[in-house]
Amino acid sequence: MSDSHPRLTVQDVPVEWRLEDGDLRFGGLSSALFWTNPSLFHMLSPLVDEVGVDLFRLLVARSSSLGTDEDYQGLVARSGATLEQGFHAWGRAISAAGWGAFELPAFDRAACTATVRIRNPWELRMQGDGRLSWGCPFLQGKVIGLFNQAFARRCWADEIIDAGSAGPAVEFRVHPSDRTIDDELDRLRLVRLRARQQELKQHMAEAAQELRRKDEEVEQKERLIRALSAPIIQVWNGVLAVPLAGVLSRERAEPICEELLHRVTSMAATHVLLDLTGLSEVDEAATGQIATIVTSLRLLGAECAVVGLSPELAQAMVELGISLRGVRTYQTLAAALRQAVGLTKRAAAPRRR
Repeated sequence: MSDSHPRLTVQDVPVEWRLEDGDLRFGGLSSALFWTNPSLFHMLSPLVDEVGVDLFRLLVARSSSLGTDEDYQGLVARSGATLEQGFHAWGRAISAAGWGAFELPAFDRAACTATVRIRNPWELRMQGDGRLSWGCPFLQGKVIGLFNQAFARRCWADEIIDAGSAGPAVEFRVHPSDRTIDDELDRLRLVRLRARQQELKQHMAEAAQELRRKDEEVEQKERLIRALSAPIIQVWNGVLAVPLAGVLSRERAEPICEELLHRVTSMAATHVLLDLTGLSEVDEAATGQIATIVTSLRLLGAECAVVGLSPELAQAMVELGISLRGVRTYQTLAAALRQAVGLTKRAAAPRRR
C-alpha cells in the first residue's frame, strides 16, 4: 500500500483512494462520499419540492433499476451457489458502501415472492429529521430490478417503512405483478397532465371573466366620460341643450351624435340647442360631424340651433364647403333658450278658430 494509493478490502469489496487525483474507487468504480444529511438531503429535497413526492419516487426508482441486470449477473448470480446466498453476498458488499444492512427473511422461487428487509437504510437516515419524507425509492428500484432478473418475470416491491425504536428500517415485499415503473410513470404523467389542463382551463375561464368585468368597467367609464364631456340636458319640455367644451375630435363627436339622436327620439324633442361656446379646438373631421348632427336632427323633425359659433370655426366651415343654411345661430345660450321656449309655447298653445 502506497501513501498516494491507500487500499483496503471491506466485505470482499476493494476500496482504493487515489489521493493525487482526488478520487475514491469502490469495487473498481469511481465513487464519492457525501454526508447523508445535510449534503444529500439538501441536494435532493429541492427536487422533491419541485416535482412532488410521487413523481420524484418513480423517477428515482426507474433510474436505480436500470443497472440491476449487471448487479444481478456480476454479484448475485456469481457470489453464491443459491440465489439466497448470492443476494446475501451482494447485500454485504453494498452495506460496506453505507446503503444499510440487508436481510432476506422470506424467499419462494416457485411463487416468485420474497421479503427484503433493510435496517438503517441510507435514504431513511438522510430524511431522519422528518422535515420532508419520501421513503426509499432508490432501494425500491434496486429490489424490483434484481428480482425481475431473479424470477425472470415482472415483479413489484411494496414498500413498508418501519420507524420503530430499534432504528429505521424498510421492508420490501416482492410479488408477481404486471406493473412496471415505466407504466406507473406514464400513468402519473397522464394524471398530472390532465390536472394541469383542468387548471389551465380554470385559469382561462377566470381570466376571461375578469376580462369581461374590466371591459364592462371600461365601457361604463367611457359612457360616463361621454356623458360628462357632452351632457344632454332637458331645459324645457321638448327642448334639449348640448354644451360642448374642450377639444372636439371625430372620435368624440360620433358618440355624441349617436346619443343625441337617441335622446331626441326617446324624448320626442322638437328643439336642440348645440352650444359650442366652450370648444377650444375642433378638428376637420369633427367640423363635418357638426353639420351631420344638424342634418340628422332635421330628418328626425327636430330644429337645431347653434350657439357660440366662433369666427375660426365659421371660417373653417366655409373653407370646407359646409353650409349651415337655415340653421338659427345665437351668441348666447340664454338667447337661444328664450327663442326655443317661445316657439315651443306657441306650438303648444291652442289655435283660435
